[in-house]
Amino acid sequence: MNASDTATQLLSGVGMRVAHSRAVAGQAIIVATLLDTPWTSALIDAAWLHDVGYAPAVVDTGFHPLDGARYLRDRGWPSEVCRLVAWHTGAGVEAEMRGLHAVLADDFASPPSEPAAALAWADLTSSPVGERCSAEERLAEILSRYPPYSIVHRTVAASRESLLSTAAWIDARLAVLSRYRGPTPTGRARDRHAAAVLDAS
Repeated sequence: MNASDTATQLLSGVGMRVAHSRAVAGQAIIVATLLDTPWTSALIDAAWLHDVGYAPAVVDTGFHPLDGARYLRDRGWPSEVCRLVAWHTGAGVEAEMRGLHAVLADDFASPPSEPAAALAWADLTSSPVGERCSAEERLAEILSRYPPYSIVHRTVAASRESLLSTAAWIDARLAVLSRYRGPTPTGRARDRHAAAVLDAS
């Protein structure tokens, strides 16, 4: 199965995870222009698959980046995809809080900064229901949804400034790229472009 089919099969019925994953993949198509092979294709696959660790059939430790990456590794997905899933969007901070950082690092080498930042940007600019949003809006939504004592709330609070800086860095890279290649697709044009690629995946 390809990434979209795998994510859809595993996450159907798990809240709005499929809608969110589809939106993240759409954003990844835009930001993949910053990357070189093999990270371009790995980014788009990882965007679809980054939350599969929430699937009941996949849950092991309860730390979804690690559980998802292990599941994918055991089924032969490329190491680049597994590494991106394992370390996505501040996962290292949450791993520290869970006492799993050494386990995470032993299992999966952290990906290079640019593809990791690209996936974080795609994740942070996609709402839980599959709409585009700003990184600020996304982090505020997470903090409001989880109680202050929860590990997710504490992780986001601790990594908020770093995540916002990462998102801003990618925004700046995209802006520079658009000066050389023409404008990055926006609005309906971007939606049509992303939908065409996603439907072909």
